[in-house]
Amino acid sequence: MTRALPWAVAVLGLALLVTGVAVSRAADPPGAVVYGGSYAPLPPADTAYESSLQLTFDEVSVPWTSGDMVGAGLAVLGALVLAATGGWMLGRRSARPAGG
Repeated sequence: MTRALPWAVAVLGLALLVTGVAVSRAADPPGAVVYGGSYAPLPPADTAYESSLQLTFDEVSVPWTSGDMVGAGLAVLGALVLAATGGWMLGRRSARPAGG
């Protein structure tokens, strides 16, 4: 194998990571964090069949769109590729015989 292959895979992992962050940031509408805690009724939904994932942390609600989930998946995939490439490069370096 050439020395360029691990670096090309590392660049691919970095590109996946950056793309995932960009997709996730682009999917967030302005003011995506909704502060809850009110007993007022919620406005009616626009569609009858709407699916969403909602995380709640101490009266702060964070809605996740499909773009957020795709971006998070790409970022995790990129991080896994970078971790695997780093282990591969470190393993190849330590497997070399000590010159003597």
